[in-house]
Amino acid sequence: MRVLLVIHSATAATRLADLIPIFRDQRLQLFCTQTRDSMFPEGVGSFIQACGFHFLSWEQAVELEFNAVICASLGDDLHEINSPILRIPHGNGYNKLWPGAGSREPGAGSREPGAGSREPGAGSREPFGLSEDTLKHDGRLVPAAIGLSHSEQFARLSGSCPDAVPRAFIAGDPCYDRIAASIPRRVQYRRAFHLRPGQRLITVASTWRENSLYGVDPLLVSRMLNELPFDQYRIALMLHPNAWASHSRFQVRAWLAEALDAGLILLPLEEEWRAAVIAADWVLSDHGSVSVYAAAAGRPVLLDKSAWETIDPRSGLGRLMAVAPALDPHASIEPQLRIAEGLRERTHAVAAEWVSSAPGRSLRLIRDELYRIMNVPPPDTEPAVLAVASPVVGGTLPASLWTRVEQADADPRELSVRRWPAAVTGPCRPGILIASDDELDHRLLSQADIIQMTGDPPLLDEEEWSAAVFEHRPGTRLTLVQAGKRAWLRTRDGRVISLLLEDTDSPDDAGLVFAVLAERLLTGTDDLPALSPLILRLGSARSIRADFRVDLR
Repeated sequence: MRVLLVIHSATAATRLADLIPIFRDQRLQLFCTQTRDSMFPEGVGSFIQACGFHFLSWEQAVELEFNAVICASLGDDLHEINSPILRIPHGNGYNKLWPGAGSREPGAGSREPGAGSREPGAGSREPFGLSEDTLKHDGRLVPAAIGLSHSEQFARLSGSCPDAVPRAFIAGDPCYDRIAASIPRRVQYRRAFHLRPGQRLITVASTWRENSLYGVDPLLVSRMLNELPFDQYRIALMLHPNAWASHSRFQVRAWLAEALDAGLILLPLEEEWRAAVIAADWVLSDHGSVSVYAAAAGRPVLLDKSAWETIDPRSGLGRLMAVAPALDPHASIEPQLRIAEGLRERTHAVAAEWVSSAPGRSLRLIRDELYRIMNVPPPDTEPAVLAVASPVVGGTLPASLWTRVEQADADPRELSVRRWPAAVTGPCRPGILIASDDELDHRLLSQADIIQMTGDPPLLDEEEWSAAVFEHRPGTRLTLVQAGKRAWLRTRDGRVISLLLEDTDSPDDAGLVFAVLAERLLTGTDDLPALSPLILRLGSARSIRADFRVDLR
């Protein structure tokens, strides 16, 4: 039996990839093709190559007959396929409203929400994917089977395309089922994001077009990086595949260059976004399906509601947007995170109720429908629901940090520490600027109070390197050279202080401990030995204890 996968875009490719376990049948031969006029081909070729599919050109695919065809989008020239088509949802359910017949304009291309020049608002508005406009070609229903993630969609389909109802079936949501199967792996995903103890992850998810979260507020992540202390928060950004396809990888990274230098984690197109949702402590999103998935997974959500009017209020996303807190781009983010945390139980309950009518059973339901179309019995075994793989998270840590150290209480050894990336533009932070020798931004190195070099053993001679720093950086008052648990502080007048870290909670904390001791020396603390044992408080969730020894010369 021959089965064809039709791939419109990278988004559709990820949906179809969730179905791979149902093709483990010796009776099946799987093929795939890419639609001829796809508006968003970026990433499709690499997906096909990575999966190792038997690829057919569109011209070949329309000439052949298959026992069944599966797609996750409609439109383009799908009507040219001469085999029964099973259509699964493009996202979670059918959330977006779509202009009715008669409001279409030239240039539509593939029928994805927002594709081409067809804007919500003109004519009658129907759910995208459930309307006659998206299900029919020249009056003929294109799909032989229409997968619905939730039973509420039968009523909406009946209202917009009643003759399609007999072809509809409950398919559940394979994407959500994989998320649910992956939740027990949250610790592994957080490790993949290199989160330190007590550090919180904020995942920012944006769909595409100008009314998306990133389209409305492209500087949001930069402001968050400027506002939130680095040791307490990390920020990950995931953009819809169509955003990458529309603008190019170079352009996306160029727009985000400042934030990337400040430590933003940007998930590449090919990486597993669901791990970023599960690992997150909060998810900031918009009118994309990620909002429903995040809330259904129990993550607190803050939603940009700029495009709320484009969402069907009867859909799962529409119901979630009605109860979720709205993201205020002009207000401080931390109080909003607390509000989202307080509403988590409510948003979770709504999303969990409407995300799927068949949680955990999607692959079985879709497989049963596929084999019904092919008129053969399905395998006796249950298809495997696979947890998502841990992503390979790249990016760099900020090379320059504004560092503010304050006494936490009466004991001078207990200090409150907050650090912010210096790469992002924003209000000037109190404290001193500590820059790494790896910093490439000449402006930041010229402003730095302290410049540090790290390497075990040191990459350069400490005295020679420090002399070069003081010669070329007239504003620098102190150098810091770290080699594992040892460090040397050198003042501009030639005084050298040798530090040995004898005990700490984690060897990875050595750099922070030495940076704080350098800051204390620079701000007037002459008796460094009296600070041992040192206790550093990084917000309310994390403290570091360090015993160290000081040699003066």
